[in-house]
Amino acid sequence: GWWNSLIGAGKVIDTDRFFVVCPNVLGGCQGTTGPASPHPDGTGPYGSRFPRITVRDQTVVEAALATRLGISTWHAVIGGSMGGMRALEWCVSFPDRVRASAILAVGGAATAEQIAWSATQNNIIRADAGFQGGDFYGGPPGSGPHRGMTLARAVGQITYRTEAELDDRFGRGRQGDERPIEGGRFAIESYLDYQGEKLAQRFDANTYIVLSEAMNLHDIGRGRGGIGAALA
Repeated sequence: GWWNSLIGAGKVIDTDRFFVVCPNVLGGCQGTTGPASPHPDGTGPYGSRFPRITVRDQTVVEAALATRLGISTWHAVIGGSMGGMRALEWCVSFPDRVRASAILAVGGAATAEQIAWSATQNNIIRADAGFQGGDFYGGPPGSGPHRGMTLARAVGQITYRTEAELDDRFGRGRQGDERPIEGGRFAIESYLDYQGEKLAQRFDANTYIVLSEAMNLHDIGRGRGGIGAALA
């Protein structure tokens, strides 16, 4: 739903004029090979055996998809955050295949603060006893690092928003008729609980870690003489 106001007939990305291709990323949990995918040796999911990947790896996979689809050149590549990292990699790795780009909410490399927040979230997931070193698949319903995922998502939600926005949206309001002074929750606590639980129900914990680490490794200048040289 993030792109609904931009993509569609007559909208900024006009589907009456353009086809829109939105592939799942390498390492994801909704289509492309990821930690929950079967390992080629037939012993079950990759789990803890899934290799470390980079945004550059993800872009190489997308280029292979484009070739398979018969697309030699994109009218534009567009993305924000991790999608912006991939769009930037497209421009540098495959400049002849990209006519234009819109790169949102991302720099040329992950910053120390970004790495710190992602590493903290990943360590919260790993500290959950249900994580089992990343090999938690096949357990009974309710097993797995759900609490760790919920807390990690809460940390992530805080980093996505500003202090002013949180004060404006939630302030010190309480959740429903709960009374924080008696052990109830503030509205912001309820919001973080809801967002975390929702993600934990639909998203693979190993994928959360794999994609976070790929974002931490983002550096458009790696092996290219630095960011300035790469973008030049």
